[in-house]
Amino acid sequence: MLDLDVNRAEELRSAFARQYDRGNADLEEIEKFATLADNLEGVDGLNSGPVDDFIQAGDSGNVRGALDEVRRADEIGSANIERMNIEVYDGKERVGELDIQVKESGKIVESKGSFGYDEQQVRSQFNKKLSVMEEHDSVAFDGNTLEVRANKIGDDDIVASQIIQMKKDISEMDESNHSNVDIKVVDESSDKIITG
Repeated sequence: MLDLDVNRAEELRSAFARQYDRGNADLEEIEKFATLADNLEGVDGLNSGPVDDFIQAGDSGNVRGALDEVRRADEIGSANIERMNIEVYDGKERVGELDIQVKESGKIVESKGSFGYDEQQVRSQFNKKLSVMEEHDSVAFDGNTLEVRANKIGDDDIVASQIIQMKKDISEMDESNHSNVDIKVVDESSDKIITG
């Protein structure tokens, strides 16, 4: 379990014990995180993204979020990942981040525990992630895909309507020169894909 070989291995080992003692993670979750993180060794952004999230987790929800992100990254495969934890800053303040960028397509994969329960929150999440995609130099915007993978989707209709609205807004924006961005949301509990 603890033969994890990442730059922050000692700090992570300490976090495993701390999160277990606090009741934020059980042994199965810790072992799974260690295995998946080990599988992703060498992926740019692993340590500053989900490993840091696990270390800093204040509750079991944050631990599960970090675990979901490394699970999804492992499913994609380390050889297929360009980088994780792509951040955009305004001066010294972080204004947004993206979870996973896939190598060949440049597609962005966002990891969520749940998604689609509130129209304003869905719109806000789409706006934040699309803004980071547009602002970050290493991420293509026009012709790219934003894929949100969630353990559970609340309301398919809210998600579909917001995808349609976001695509319309993007195509009409002057700054984006009428860009086209594909947006899809995957409900992992039912394998349903929502595209608008």
